[in-house]
Amino acid sequence: MVNPYFQQISVKKQNKFREALEFTLHWISGHREQFWTIVGTVVVTVVLVSMIAQHHQKENEEAWSQLGMPQSYLMQNKYDDARKALAQWQDRFHGTSADSYEKFLKADLLYQTSSYAEATAAYYGLAEHGMPPDVRPLALSAVETSEEMAGRYTQAQAAAQQFLSLYPDHFLAGNIMLSQARLLELTGNIPGAVSAYDRFALLYPQSPLAAIAKGRRELLAKPHP
Repeated sequence: MVNPYFQQISVKKQNKFREALEFTLHWISGHREQFWTIVGTVVVTVVLVSMIAQHHQKENEEAWSQLGMPQSYLMQNKYDDARKALAQWQDRFHGTSADSYEKFLKADLLYQTSSYAEATAAYYGLAEHGMPPDVRPLALSAVETSEEMAGRYTQAQAAAQQFLSLYPDHFLAGNIMLSQARLLELTGNIPGAVSAYDRFALLYPQSPLAAIAKGRRELLAKPHP
């Protein structure tokens, strides 16, 4: 059985809808020119939005396509050409969906030209604010590598630990864990290195690097005369 209270509400809603519809039809009959002007404006707006969306999509597609050139230069170690191509891309396609990838290529260029401090700063920016978010763990792993190459082992260890804390299930977690073990070894923290190598071998027994981790662990665990 229908609750009379809800039945009353339903009737009131129907009456209000009917009144609103009647008011709208009455307004249109007395303001035909204004009505069609509004409709025309709405139609034009919808068409413009559609055109802008299509243009934006084409621009994004072209932006991704045009990144192929600086990437190719980078892979061929043509650093000056890569730098120029990235600058030209930035002038034309800044703000598109490929923006983070362009920044990643620019950071890679800095890294490959041994500008490790600048590369680290660029990678850190992507690690914190890169879009889409999938870019962030990749950038953070690059921070660890860049810091290690610069000989800043403490900072590299911090980046590795941050990565493992934030992204323990990421496909790069195993590599970062092995890097962490190596960094501990390099900085003389042998017990920490042994533990890290042990953990890697335990978590990634099928990895081809597991044998290397076990070998390092056994070597470091041996008592030295």
